[in-house]
Amino acid sequence: MTVKVRFDKEVRDYAKGEKVKDSVLKLTETALAQALENFHRRMIVIEGDMLRKAELAGILAGASARVLSGILEELMKKRLRDESEDKIEVLYATDALGEETFGRKRYEAFRKHFDVLAGSNVEVKAVTFKHTRDILGRTYDLLVLDMSYDYSPNDLGRIIETVRGGGLIFILAHPFEKWKNMWTGFHKSLVTPPYTIDDVKKRFNRRLIRKFTEHGGIYIITEGGKARKKPRRGKSQARIRARKGVPIPEETLFPKELYEMALTEGQVEVLEAFEELVEGGMLVLTADRGRGKSVSVGIGAIGLALALKKRTRIVVTAPELENVQALFRFAKRALERLGFKPYVVEERGLIKELYARKIGLRYYPPAEGYRKSADLYILDEAAGIHVPILHKYLNKERVVYSSTIHGYEGAGRGFSVKFLKRAREKREFKELHMDEPIRYAENDPIERWLFDVLLLDAEPVELTEEDFELIEKKEVYLEEPDLDDWFENDRPELRNFVGIYILAHYRNRPSDVALLADAPHHEARVLRLKNGKIVTAIQIAKEGGIPKKVIDKMAKGYKPRGNIIPDMMVKHHYLKEFAKLKGYRIVRIATHPDAMDRGLGSKALELLEKEAREKGLDWIGSGFGASEELVRFWVRNGFAVVHLSPARNPVSGEFTAIVLKPISEKAKKLIKKANDEFRIRLTEWLGDTHRELEPEIARWLFETPFGEAVDYPVHLTEIQKKRLDAFTGKVLTYDTVVDAVKPIVKLYFLDGWMKPYLDERQIKLLIYRVLQAHSWEETAKLIDRTETFTMIEVRDIIRGLWYYYKRLL
Repeated sequence: MTVKVRFDKEVRDYAKGEKVKDSVLKLTETALAQALENFHRRMIVIEGDMLRKAELAGILAGASARVLSGILEELMKKRLRDESEDKIEVLYATDALGEETFGRKRYEAFRKHFDVLAGSNVEVKAVTFKHTRDILGRTYDLLVLDMSYDYSPNDLGRIIETVRGGGLIFILAHPFEKWKNMWTGFHKSLVTPPYTIDDVKKRFNRRLIRKFTEHGGIYIITEGGKARKKPRRGKSQARIRARKGVPIPEETLFPKELYEMALTEGQVEVLEAFEELVEGGMLVLTADRGRGKSVSVGIGAIGLALALKKRTRIVVTAPELENVQALFRFAKRALERLGFKPYVVEERGLIKELYARKIGLRYYPPAEGYRKSADLYILDEAAGIHVPILHKYLNKERVVYSSTIHGYEGAGRGFSVKFLKRAREKREFKELHMDEPIRYAENDPIERWLFDVLLLDAEPVELTEEDFELIEKKEVYLEEPDLDDWFENDRPELRNFVGIYILAHYRNRPSDVALLADAPHHEARVLRLKNGKIVTAIQIAKEGGIPKKVIDKMAKGYKPRGNIIPDMMVKHHYLKEFAKLKGYRIVRIATHPDAMDRGLGSKALELLEKEAREKGLDWIGSGFGASEELVRFWVRNGFAVVHLSPARNPVSGEFTAIVLKPISEKAKKLIKKANDEFRIRLTEWLGDTHRELEPEIARWLFETPFGEAVDYPVHLTEIQKKRLDAFTGKVLTYDTVVDAVKPIVKLYFLDGWMKPYLDERQIKLLIYRVLQAHSWEETAKLIDRTETFTMIEVRDIIRGLWYYYKRLL
C-alpha cells in the first residue's frame, strides 16, 4: 500500500494562522513518511523557550495523529499493530503536571492545538517522569518529550523505547547554546556538601546535543521555525509494507491462536521451547531490549498452563514488579484470545496477579518466589537478581530464566558467567537468543541514537595474548582520565570503561553515565596496561570534609546527598568526628571480564590507596551487595566491615555491606572502633535481623584487618562453666547448655588473629547452628550430613573452644 503523507488543507490553514512555516510542515510530513515506509521511528527536536515550542509540537503532533488515524485500519491489516490497538496513542512526558507549574502550562499549550487537529480515535496520556512506571510495557504512536527543565537519562531510556515503528518523537528543548550551559533538576540532585551547584558539570547535556546532530533520522527545528537539520530530500509518499509472515509449525501442542500472536520467528522459537517444558526442564532466554522477550514468555506461560491439563500455578519474579508488566499484559491478552475472562489483581496500578479457570500467575519478589509451590517458575530480568538467589530456582522442575543483554536493564556478568557457568554443572538446559526487534524494524536510527548516547551497548576493549602477558607481569599503571576529553570528544576509552561495567557484575542504568559525567564529587580511575588498554574501571565519589553545622544536623537525622559513608558513621556509630575526615568511596570497581581472577582488582586498590595517601586523604571505603566473593575480596585487601543493612535490597536480594580502610592514624582509630562495634552487633543480629544471611557471607564479615580481639567482656557463672564441662564430656545435650555455649562462640568470633584454628565447615556450623539458631535438621542439610553426625561435630568444636577459652574466664 502506498499512502501520500500530506497534511490536509484544514491543517495547513490552521498552521498558517499560527505562523508555522511551510518548511516545518514539509519536514514533519517527510519524517512521518520515512517512519511509515521503513517501520522505523523519526525524531524532531524543537528548540525554543517556554510555550511556543509546546504549541508547535501540538500542531505537528496533532497533524501527524490525524494522518495516522486515517490509515489505522490498513496498519492493522499489515500486522504493524495488534488488533486490540485500535486507537492512535500519544504520550506526553514532562517533569511536572501540577497546577501553576511551567510543565503544566506547556502541556496545556500543547493540548490546545493538538485537540483541534487530531481525530476522534486518538488518545493522549500525560505522565510525569516520576511516574514512568505507569507506561512500562505500553506502546505509543507519537511521543512528546518535554526536556525543558528536569529529566534524567533513566527517563530518556525508559520513555523513548515505548514508541513503535512508524511513529514520531518530538523533543521540546531549550536553544542548544543555552542548554549547553544550563543546569537541570537532575543536576541539582547531584549537589552534595561541601560542593555547590557551580561545581556541577554539564558534560552530559553537551553529549546529548551533539548526538542529536550526529545521528540520522533526527531533525532539528530552531526557535525561529527554521530547519537547522532536515532530510536531504523531502518526500510525502510512503509505501507501507506488511510485516513479513511468520511460519507457524504444522503440528503444535499449544493452540494455534497463541502462535498467531507471534510477530517474529524468534517468538515462535520461544513458544516451541515452552512446549518442551511440558515434560519438565529449564530454558534460558536472552535478548536486546525491544525484542519481545517478556511478551513471548507471557504467551508461552499460558500455552504451558493449558498443555499441562491440570490446575496450574505459575510464579513470576523479577527485580521489580514494573519489569513484568509486558509479561502479564500479554498473558492476559492470550487468555482473552482463547475465550477466557481473566481476573486481574493490581498493586499501585501494576498487574500483580492473573487468574482464569485453573490458571494462576502471581508475582513474588526474588527472595520469596522459590519458597512457593508452583508448576512453573519464571525469572524475568534475571541479571538484576542476586546470583545465590538465582541458584535457589535451579532445582525446580520447570524454570525459565529471561534477561536483557543490552539496553535499559542490561545484563551483568553475574548472570552471563557466574550463574550460567555453574548452572551448566548442575543441569541441562536450552538457550535461546532473540535478535529481531518487535516494536520496529531492524536498523532503527532512533535505537542506534539511544544506544549511543546512553552507551547501552558499550563493550570493553578486546584483549590479545600479548595483553595477557602484560597482565601476568602486572605491567599496569593507575590513571585519572580526563573526563572532559572523554565526553567532549567521544573517546573510545569511554565506551571501553562503561563496557567493563556492563559485562561485569553491575546492573547498569543510563543515569550512571550522567552521574560520572556531571557529579562534582564523582571521578574515574582506570588501570591500564603498559600499551594503554583499560583492564579495570573504577568510579569513585569524594566524601567527607563536611562542615560542623551540617554534621550537627546529620546527628539529628538529616541525610546529606552523596555522603553515604560519613552519614552511616555518624548515625550508626555516633562518630561525628569521622564526617570531618576526607576519603574516597569506591562506587564501582570492575575488571575486564576476560581478565578476572588475575589480581587486577587488588592491584588497582593498592595503587588507589597510594594515590589517596599522597593526596592526604584519611580513608578509602565502599558499599556493595554482600556476596561471599565480594566480602572476601574486600577483607583480603585490608578493608574492615563497619555496617550491614538490616534488610535485603528489594532489587538484588542482597544485604548491603560497607567497608573502610584507614589511611590516616585518626581514621584508623575511628574505623577500628566501628569495626569492633560491628562485630559485636553481628553476633546478636545473626539470631534475629540477619537470621537468613548466608553463613558463608557472615563468616567473612567477622574477619578483621586489625588483628586484635574486641574488648568485650563475656561472663559465665560457675554453674554455666560446670554445665559446659558436662556437655563436652557427653553428659548433657547441646539444647540444655545453649546459654553457656553462645558466649564461648561469641568469644571466638570477637577474637583476634591468634584464636584457635577452625576450618570453613566448622566456622559455618557455629554461625548456622549457634548464632543463627537453625534446627539440627536444617544444619545437617547445610553440611550434607546426618543429624547425629552434625551433633557430634558441634560438640567436638565446642570442646576445643572451651578448652582454649576456659583459662580466660
